[in-house]
Amino acid sequence: MIRILVADDSGVARDVITKGINVHRATRYIDIDTVDNGRAALDVLQRKRIDVAFIALKMSGLNGSEVIAELADSKSNNCLVIASDEKLGEECETQLRKHRAYHFLRKPFRQEDVADIVSTYIAMTKGIPVLLVDSSDSARAAIRKILEDSRFDFEIYEASSGEAALRTLSAGKFKVVLTDFQLPGMDGLELAGQVRSLSSRTGVYMMSTSDATFLERSAAFIGISGFLKKPFTADDIDVLMHTFLQLDTPTFGKARAAFSYLDRERKAL
Repeated sequence: MIRILVADDSGVARDVITKGINVHRATRYIDIDTVDNGRAALDVLQRKRIDVAFIALKMSGLNGSEVIAELADSKSNNCLVIASDEKLGEECETQLRKHRAYHFLRKPFRQEDVADIVSTYIAMTKGIPVLLVDSSDSARAAIRKILEDSRFDFEIYEASSGEAALRTLSAGKFKVVLTDFQLPGMDGLELAGQVRSLSSRTGVYMMSTSDATFLERSAAFIGISGFLKKPFTADDIDVLMHTFLQLDTPTFGKARAAFSYLDRERKAL
């Protein structure tokens, strides 16, 4: 079930959002709470767990920014927040980023825009099978925590070497492989090449404490999907997964290239 809050003082906007959500009723059970003021919106968010919240920035009682600022202490602290207004000012954008809002809809928007956002949420919460490959138990534990903090839901499997990873891969279908470069036996580049030869659709991401351009270029040549310099964050995982799954880039998402050497070369120019 997807629990969705629609908070907007405009009946027209509430109707457009509801119609966009209802596009998905044929495939998912959806529970919608609809309110027309900020105080009522905050009451819903505190009283029950909401998965997706469409919140207008201009409302009576409490404005949308104030409602979003209170989310951290509510039952809905991890919900996907979509703010809306006629325009997005710089100060407001800074505040929304601070409170981890996800996306911004500029009014007037279409029901198709809303339906696309719900589609994105469904894709993010499907339970994506990922194989995490690192020889260090502590590193795997830390990366597992990062994956669990991501906006995406993962089914996480682990391997401590390239050989163990290939055995695990042969036993099931994985959407994503995260592999460290430094592995006993075959290194991460060799493993990535083996994975890529098995499947062109699997997302393969290399991890390393080094940001050496030659290593990233070698990984890119093999055909991996991206490079993660340790330490990285859940926001970095979110960016890579949006790109890999071909999801629309959220307004408040972190900006990063799949390979950091591209950013370095761009700055050099």
